[in-house]
Amino acid sequence: MIELRKQIVFDEVIAGMLAAQCFHEKSLPRIAAVPASSEARYRELVDRGYLFLRFLPQCDWYRARLASPDDLGRLRLIAEESWFSDPSAADRSLATWAALDTLPDSHRHRVRQLVSDGLEVDSMQRRITLFGRSPGGPFTVLDGNHRMLALAHNVLVQGMPMEPLEVHLGLSFGPCRWHGDTVMWEERPPHDGRARFVLRTW
Repeated sequence: MIELRKQIVFDEVIAGMLAAQCFHEKSLPRIAAVPASSEARYRELVDRGYLFLRFLPQCDWYRARLASPDDLGRLRLIAEESWFSDPSAADRSLATWAALDTLPDSHRHRVRQLVSDGLEVDSMQRRITLFGRSPGGPFTVLDGNHRMLALAHNVLVQGMPMEPLEVHLGLSFGPCRWHGDTVMWEERPPHDGRARFVLRTW
């Protein structure tokens, strides 16, 4: 079972995601340095990951440790359309995709590059972020899907030893789109003649 080591505040998770370039896109510049204040870090995350945050429920956050191939077997790829045509119905188990052959081309090339580079220490020191319901899993990889697939390929397919890996883990009973849950929108009174909807997170 994945070991929960210490409960942390969301700001630490934000800093980890920004340092890992979680929301880096060609249209956005790379983050040169993680902002110094918690307010600036949150603004940076909102600017880069607004939709991501909209579908993430309130969580209790922890530093956790993955230490065995069994821990990798509890992980799932993010339920997102660039990975799966129907994420809610797909088998997202990391072990299922660890051979890499049937991944979408764009993701397969990136993972194979990580494998070819030997999963450099720097890439694995950048924090992986997971989401789940309970410490027993399963857990969805919110950030670090390519790196975790490369690690799963090395450990589960190639039989290489696994070094313990520190991650951030969010636990929540709220529905999370990235975990494959159905999310619901509630209508609110109109504003300036326009309909309004909010995401139900509980």
